[in-house]
Amino acid sequence: MSRIDTSIASDKRKRKWIVLSSIVLLALVMASYLAWLFLLKGFTVTVHPAEAAQTQRFAVASGSGFFIENKLYMLGPRAEIVISADKFEPLQRLVLSSEQSNLSVTLQPMPASIKLDTVPAVADISWTVNGQLYSQGPMLTGRFAPGEYQISAEQPYFQPQSLTLTAAIADDIAQTLTLTPVQGELTLASRPAGASVTVNGQVVGKTPLILPQNGGSYQVQVNLEGYEPVQDTIDISYRQPKAARDYFLQPLQAVLTIATTPQDGVLLLNGKPASSPASIDAGKAYTVRYEKAGYLAQSQNVTLKPAEQRTLNFELKAEMGQVRFSANHTADVLINGKMVGQTPLTLSLQALAQNVEFRKTGYRTVSRTVTPSQRQTQTVQADMLTEFDARRREGKPLFAQTLGINLIEVQLKAFTMGSPANEADRGRNEHPLNVNFSRNIWVSAHEITEAQYGAFKGQTGGSALPVTQVSWLDAVKFSNWLSVQEGLAAFYNLQGDRVVGINADSPGYRLLTEAEWEFIAKHNRRAARTTYVWGSEDRLRDKQGNFADKSVQGQQTFFFRDYNDGFAGKAPVGSFRADRAGFYDLDGNVREWVHDAYAVTAPDTTRQYTDYRGAASGQGHVIKGASYKSGRLKELRASIRNEGNRPQDDVGFRIARYQ
Repeated sequence: MSRIDTSIASDKRKRKWIVLSSIVLLALVMASYLAWLFLLKGFTVTVHPAEAAQTQRFAVASGSGFFIENKLYMLGPRAEIVISADKFEPLQRLVLSSEQSNLSVTLQPMPASIKLDTVPAVADISWTVNGQLYSQGPMLTGRFAPGEYQISAEQPYFQPQSLTLTAAIADDIAQTLTLTPVQGELTLASRPAGASVTVNGQVVGKTPLILPQNGGSYQVQVNLEGYEPVQDTIDISYRQPKAARDYFLQPLQAVLTIATTPQDGVLLLNGKPASSPASIDAGKAYTVRYEKAGYLAQSQNVTLKPAEQRTLNFELKAEMGQVRFSANHTADVLINGKMVGQTPLTLSLQALAQNVEFRKTGYRTVSRTVTPSQRQTQTVQADMLTEFDARRREGKPLFAQTLGINLIEVQLKAFTMGSPANEADRGRNEHPLNVNFSRNIWVSAHEITEAQYGAFKGQTGGSALPVTQVSWLDAVKFSNWLSVQEGLAAFYNLQGDRVVGINADSPGYRLLTEAEWEFIAKHNRRAARTTYVWGSEDRLRDKQGNFADKSVQGQQTFFFRDYNDGFAGKAPVGSFRADRAGFYDLDGNVREWVHDAYAVTAPDTTRQYTDYRGAASGQGHVIKGASYKSGRLKELRASIRNEGNRPQDDVGFRIARYQ
């Protein structure tokens, strides 16, 4: 092959390589373009309002993408775009590849800038926009959304000014308002007239006068010889363009100081209350009076010169008055808590309200208040009453009644206590004695309960069962305690745990005597004496009382086999029928302590006894009646008597007192 042929073949091979390379490159470009078109996502952005769309501009702030007009082409998951337009606020928005391809955005118009000031320039203007206070100061500045605005400028000394502004998008508005001063007047008068008037340091005339004045604040001074000057500040404003004053001029003053002993009294100047030091009219006569309760008042006359200062001294003397104290019983007299003597008594006391107490042991304290006077002698009388009598007079319940202790009046009559010789099952100690009584008595309808006795012991609660396991002395102490609560003199005189005597005339509470107990049990309101409380028949009626019934069979030897009272032990007081006089449980429930001492020696049965209280002494005390342990008829007889002194589980008591 010639060189020429070799060259031609070589050129052919080169052209063939170039063609093949171009084809491969074009294929790669087309593949890349197709891949790019496949990955690229497009969005159409619509801008509102229409005015903004006319000058809309788009830009990609971050991320992969570009705009062609209002088309966003984004490669990647997200891009931050910025949309802007003339006279509208730019809007930055995040676009996600997962969004819809049509995007709608609304641009906000740029606000208008408004600046208003006034001529003349005034510092304290109140600017209102559409009826709402916007700011206070010499000018109004601010940025406002496009629209129409009613703007007002108000300052007290100028006429209010208003204007209407229409603010367009991105407007720059500046205006000056001209303020018109308020045209007003001052009307000034004084009493008396003819006073010199100075306004803001310049003399303008004498009262009365009328001064035309523009709006403003004016310092007014009014002067008249012989009178205190008056200074005032008066405003003329558009709300009150006319101001009037009528000054009551005060005479020139002087200072009066009052020194007093004692202090804290009442100071009067010409009859009117005053304090010290006092500013008074110079050249005027004054009567100064100082008074205090319990003291003799003093008066002084004084006239002071202008600007004079003077001190007056007052030393009051105590006012004393005579007071007589008396009472229906000799009583201690206490004045303001201090013992001063016994009635009858006359004292000289200061003329102040005095707290008086009349006290006497066993009587209710009487309190009085008296105000002595040197003009006349006062008399204070006390009607001393025992607490019992006082409560009766007031219609209040007795203390015993508040505990539930009801008392029944008993009219006692002469009778023979004990039992007759022919009474079956009588005891040898049931001595027949002829007794009589000097006074009637009150007796508790029931036996004293556990709750009532608990009150004496300071305990609360308790039951309606009759109290037992109490000694005779315990019953005596309860009686004395009850007397004290009602202000009655105690019947028993106690020294420690020993009775050393009695107050026989005392209406205080006590135990019944045996004679009183028997009279109530078998004579009271009966046509004839009875053997038992219920009568003389030797049988028990159903529910007659609380005795040893068949419920105690096997517990004690004697009991009533065919009787059932419903209680194996004590029953609440009042559980059974009362006798004809209203007394409960005289025949059963618990036996009862009485006042009398129990003596072995027989008393004199031939004599008559009045208010018989038994033997003077004995080895114990008498117990009357039957109990829930009594199981034989002979134990239920009203004449039966037993002896004891110590507490027992079936012995209680009831109480009595003289009228």
